[in-house]
Amino acid sequence: MSNVLIMGGAGYIGSHANLLLGERNYSTVVLDNLSKGHQWAVLCGKFVCGDMADRPLLSDIFKEYAIDVVMHFSAFSVVEESVINPLKYYRNNVANTLQLLEVMIEQGVKKIVFSSTAAVYGEPIYMPIDEEHSTIPTNPYGKTKLAIE
Repeated sequence: MSNVLIMGGAGYIGSHANLLLGERNYSTVVLDNLSKGHQWAVLCGKFVCGDMADRPLLSDIFKEYAIDVVMHFSAFSVVEESVINPLKYYRNNVANTLQLLEVMIEQGVKKIVFSSTAAVYGEPIYMPIDEEHSTIPTNPYGKTKLAIE
């Protein structure tokens, strides 16, 4: 069974993914800084309070728990805030994710599930939107998610 690191695992989507994996007997580690999430929402696995900006912490988690797979739900996601403070979004959603990917490479971890957003498509040209739709995000939030895709 795989050891799964869930970034942002104390948030709504991450905590549900963690619970589902725990029910299926996966070994999970949740890393969350609790800026939006809640520790009480982590109902199984190990919880580490910290930030993905902390590279030494990331490295320690990968080594200590022999991580095989990463599920990445850790992002700032308020469109209006991204317009007001785009650097906050680029720093967290892009720079910190690139750091996570670097640590994964260093540790030989090749599997990641990345949670993106429909905001990468911008204003829909047609409906329903499919993966062939052009990507023209209209706000910094969508642009940061597309950059990682």
